[in-house]
Amino acid sequence: KDIGTGNRYKQLNQRQRRIEYSRVYIMAEVILERLVQTLEKDAPPQEQSLKEWNNDLEQEMLSGGGSQFVTTNDDSSEQFSALNSAADRLHTSLLAVVSPGYVGNGDDSNEVADEVANEIQIDVNNQNLSFLSEILRAAGLFMRWYGQCLQSSLESVSNSAANPTARLKSKGMLLLYCKLLDDATRQSSNECPDIPRFASVCIFRATYGNDVVTASARKSFVHSIDGCTFLMRTLLKGDQPVPRIFSVVRNVHHLISAAPESIPKMEKTLETLTAAEFSVETEDDNDKKKYGLLEVLVATLAWALRSDPPFPGDPADRRSDLALEILRSLFAMDAGKPSMPLPSNDTMTQIGMMLCEILRLSNADVRVHQCKLAVVTLLLNAPGEYSGYLASHDGIKPLVNIMAYQLSTVVVERTANSAEDAAAVVPILLVLSKLCQSNATVLQMVKDEVFPPELEDKFAEKVAAEMAKMQSDGQSKAKNMAPLDAPKGTVRWKLIRLMTWIDSSVKRSACELLWTLCDEDATEFVLRTGFGNAVYFLGNKGLVNMPAGVNV
Repeated sequence: KDIGTGNRYKQLNQRQRRIEYSRVYIMAEVILERLVQTLEKDAPPQEQSLKEWNNDLEQEMLSGGGSQFVTTNDDSSEQFSALNSAADRLHTSLLAVVSPGYVGNGDDSNEVADEVANEIQIDVNNQNLSFLSEILRAAGLFMRWYGQCLQSSLESVSNSAANPTARLKSKGMLLLYCKLLDDATRQSSNECPDIPRFASVCIFRATYGNDVVTASARKSFVHSIDGCTFLMRTLLKGDQPVPRIFSVVRNVHHLISAAPESIPKMEKTLETLTAAEFSVETEDDNDKKKYGLLEVLVATLAWALRSDPPFPGDPADRRSDLALEILRSLFAMDAGKPSMPLPSNDTMTQIGMMLCEILRLSNADVRVHQCKLAVVTLLLNAPGEYSGYLASHDGIKPLVNIMAYQLSTVVVERTANSAEDAAAVVPILLVLSKLCQSNATVLQMVKDEVFPPELEDKFAEKVAAEMAKMQSDGQSKAKNMAPLDAPKGTVRWKLIRLMTWIDSSVKRSACELLWTLCDEDATEFVLRTGFGNAVYFLGNKGLVNMPAGVNV
């Protein structure tokens, strides 16, 4: 991992750098040479060899081994030659398989790619379809490998026309990927290779990143070739493989985040495409109910959750990945985009139903738990009145269970106090605090889970004893240093542990939730959590006079 970011390489002395450079350069060169040799073979050995190359590199990327294939700035001429040779062969082979008369001339041939894209017609009976799918897959993997493993060490090249992936990200190639994606209606048979899916992957890899070449490709995709229209047409088509839909939604999610100006384009396209087939008359006969991106994503999420077999299916079923990507897309649409129009009441109801359905699912499958965490993130921006909907549809108890599990993960299983701790617990703590503050019923439900009612009599006895002690000592405020009732291992014990966590966001979030559960009463807060744990938070609230020079 450190090699991939270049940090480890910087720490090596000169001799170690030469050894490290030689090792990783040889590994990278072997992969590139193998790709070039594969594309120079005759079919069908060419197709089989390319499939093996794809499988091997994909496995290395998934296992983290791809990060070893790193080059350095010490001697880049041979590296560029190998990378450019591989990119040129991929580019030429892809154009040749969709346009047999094409012969590469060594440049990026953007005009030729554009011409090929405009004239392309895929024959589902063509025996080259399987080879085309492998070429697309290889192009996507090559761009991914370069972006994740090579780009950081070749930064000066990555931001120039010399970028080896530039020819695969040209306007003409983007249009070609879109045209292949648009062929989804012909590719519904399970016997056909999923060319639209691999075309969608190529679109993602060509537009995902912040370097100059990729940013330019993303701009061309959104503004020059109207790529959003191709994505929306594919998203609306029914009876498609889940991996293909997932790939399209991933592109949508990326564009929402990286190119917000694409949202109106996607909205307008969907409104036009759905106007004739799906729209219904409103009270005004001349008006039509419009279906935009939000409605389509929610409908796709409903299908993923409710289709057979029961969600999430067997390990090979990717509906959980699709649901997760949609939930993240919904969050991206909502986060930091105040100009977005408010969803209709019907849409909000549909979203509420979907989120509650997910929260009520069994935790037996880790994929479901990941979806629940995405729901928690989405609830960070939920309107306050939504707390009542969750309370009346059995959505609060699952949220408390998520908190309990995340607390166990951080407090019991981890000891690092790292940023991972904050990522694990802060969202659920913030969500529960927000829901409790906006609805008294939710507040009582969460409080009963954290401080069980059947134990309150015992707690009251301890409070009475503590108050009597305070009066005998002439004190008017609770000053018990430790919690009066927080047995080790309970949810309240874990929450109290977070009050003195090293990470300030974790500490603050835990304190805010407990403060809310204590009805913002300083005395109850101290009695339940202990003055030693509460003093930092109370100091921030201005409820405790801190000694001079103490920074709270």
